[in-house]
Amino acid sequence: MKVSYSQDVRRASPHCITWTYRKKRYRKYFKSRIDAVRFKSDKERELGISDPNSIETEVIFLALSEIKDRLDGIDSRLEGMENSLSVQESFLSDLRKPPAPKILRISEAAKVLRVSPRKLYYLLEKGVFKRYKLPHTRTTFIKLDEVEEALGSDDVSELLHGS
Repeated sequence: MKVSYSQDVRRASPHCITWTYRKKRYRKYFKSRIDAVRFKSDKERELGISDPNSIETEVIFLALSEIKDRLDGIDSRLEGMENSLSVQESFLSDLRKPPAPKILRISEAAKVLRVSPRKLYYLLEKGVFKRYKLPHTRTTFIKLDEVEEALGSDDVSELLHGS
């Protein structure tokens, strides 16, 4: 009885172990050579085939499996660090973006400035205030900073809720 290793480059799992048991041939394919050779040694033990180098092979397999486990642990830690780094980068890019300007509708700005909306449109045409339009709506807005400058106060929210 014999357990043999072969490699087929054309397959997705190229490493092949072939053995014969009760006059029937079996094949099993593996993605990595380490897994294939480990399976080969297990199958040889199972079938009772003695190998003079089996002790040395066992020691090598144990060492290789420890190295593989450590590398897998390092890979998982690296993936975790990369994920946290990408999350932190997204948070940092959000912090770098300037805040969206606070805007008022013409009717709200007219109430705060205590003028009619019609007069406010006139002031917009004269260039006293700048129009601010959002892409998804036809409503005209004015920036809150400009209204605060015109009033000379820092907080318009009291005037908005008070009237």
